Amino acid sequence: MRRRHVLQLIGLGLMPPAVALAQPAPWGLPQLMQGLAQVKSASARFTERKTMAVLNAPLVTTGTLTYAAPAMMQKITLSPVPERFVLDGQDITMTGADNQTHRFSLNQDPRIGGLTAGILATLAGDLPTLGRLYHVQVSGGPTNWQLVLQPKDAALAQFISWIRIAGAGNRIDAIDTQNANGDHSEMTVVEDVSDAR
Repeated sequence: MRRRHVLQLIGLGLMPPAVALAQPAPWGLPQLMQGLAQVKSASARFTERKTMAVLNAPLVTTGTLTYAAPAMMQKITLSPVPERFVLDGQDITMTGADNQTHRFSLNQDPRIGGLTAGILATLAGDLPTLGRLYHVQVSGGPTNWQLVLQPKDAALAQFISWIRIAGAGNRIDAIDTQNANGDHSEMTVVEDVSDAR
């Protein structure tokens, strides 16, 4: 009996290496960022629901999103009022329903700069930038993940409480933002499969 037990223990120690390799590879923030960094361009449709203290009811907007690595992002709101927001590097161009266009640099408005930099760093898979600006928590797995970003900068934290980004693989499905004043935004994103790569 004892001899059989010893042989079983020895047998366990001599299991082929392939058995040990069958364990799933670890997954976490670095792997998520590597996957996102592989996307060079993407386009999507969005629906955004904004809850704000100054409104009696949530404001629902719809439109399109476009991303081109590493630093171009465009948000075109089609309904209820047409608006256009373009970030190209450090430069922002905003066109309102009145067709008035405003241009400025991210450095001129740290609140918009911090918000867009966090989303852009996520899209680009830029972990050093993301970690410099935000405390980052990741949960879930490769097919159903969630990032929670909380500002490190005290001035930005007075504007944004947190950003939550959720997705699957290298796709983003939702972006939720909680402002420090209680305003909240929930954006659902549906990517164009033929475009995301």
